[in-house]
Amino acid sequence: MKNLFVLLLLCLGPVFMANGQEIIPFPDLSENHIAVYNQVEIIEDYNYSLYTKDYRDALKQIDQEIEVVNKRIENESNKVQRMSLQSQKTLLIKKRSGLLQEADLLEDLNKLY
Repeated sequence: MKNLFVLLLLCLGPVFMANGQEIIPFPDLSENHIAVYNQVEIIEDYNYSLYTKDYRDALKQIDQEIEVVNKRIENESNKVQRMSLQSQKTLLIKKRSGLLQEADLLEDLNKLY
């Protein structure tokens, strides 16, 4: 009888264990800990996955325009033209930050409703 019980336990043990709780490993937080220790911004600037498609497209377009202006600034030798490009870049960055604030407000409103 003992042998039957042990055999039953060995055979049915994995069946019952398969329905058990899944063990999820703890995520590696070393990079975030180092970033917090060095007081660095952890959130990636170009991660727009939280926003709606319209805002994602608009923000990506502004980022591309900023990159184009940056490349033009690097290649420009005329100081007047370079200052003009810098002011254009500043306006694009302000536009981008305004869109980010608007998208955050819209996200907060959607959470309330």
